[in-house]
Amino acid sequence: MWPWVIEEPFRIGSYGVMMALGFLTAWWLLARDLRRRGIDPAVAESTIFLGVTSGLIGAKLAYLLTEAPTFEWKDLVSGSGLTWHGGLALAAIVIIAYYLLKRLPLGVMVDAVAPTLASGYGFGRLGCQLAGDGDFGIPCRPGWWQDLVCMSYPRGIVPSPCDVKGIVYNVCPINAPDPTWLPVHPTPVYEALGAFALFGLLWALRTRIRRPGLLFAIYLVLAGLSRFAVEFIRLSEDRPDRFLGLRDAQLVALGMVALGVVVAAAAIVRRQPRTA
Repeated sequence: MWPWVIEEPFRIGSYGVMMALGFLTAWWLLARDLRRRGIDPAVAESTIFLGVTSGLIGAKLAYLLTEAPTFEWKDLVSGSGLTWHGGLALAAIVIIAYYLLKRLPLGVMVDAVAPTLASGYGFGRLGCQLAGDGDFGIPCRPGWWQDLVCMSYPRGIVPSPCDVKGIVYNVCPINAPDPTWLPVHPTPVYEALGAFALFGLLWALRTRIRRPGLLFAIYLVLAGLSRFAVEFIRLSEDRPDRFLGLRDAQLVALGMVALGVVVAAAAIVRRQPRTA
């Protein structure tokens, strides 16, 4: 693990660096695609700024309201405790409102944003992997495949569950696997690979699909299915189960799939002008 890029005279975390790289890459990709579509590329700067600010606020609020043991205002400025679906929801609302106020073609704009959402998520998950921040998976079973892909997180920022007040015990508490030595599924790597593959697909399709909104619908369905599936092999980290034993992230992922199907149907049924 490489949680800190620089530790002295001040700390710069690898997760923050990867987030910055993801946002900068998204800005460059979005500006390039907007220029191709005949839309002012300066809109990309506003989109990324709104996405960064509202996404971080939404991710923090969702964690404090749904997962944190207690709600304390001071935790709003802490560097931990973020949920992806909270950031996604608030950022989507704010950015869509911005597009409507600017009278931009909403279907075209969300299509342009879709590939950058996939690439940004991939960079974020690489940041989780480098930091060892607790987003890893369940312990691996013995076998050649598990031996090939599984790993431990000896220098991650998440402390060992066996480390209590500086005393390291030989036996961990029940149901508390210790990834500092126990091989687990590197789910951040799985998600990053899936996100970059989805980005490649969407980037290739963006010049082939002529129906506004359809590319965004493809993103919603595939990204939702990916996140829903990976939650089955991620450690719960005390995240509560909700309806039918599913976690919040899985319910939001199913909502993304359902919304994607609706958006796709609307894009296909809607009558398109010949100059689209």
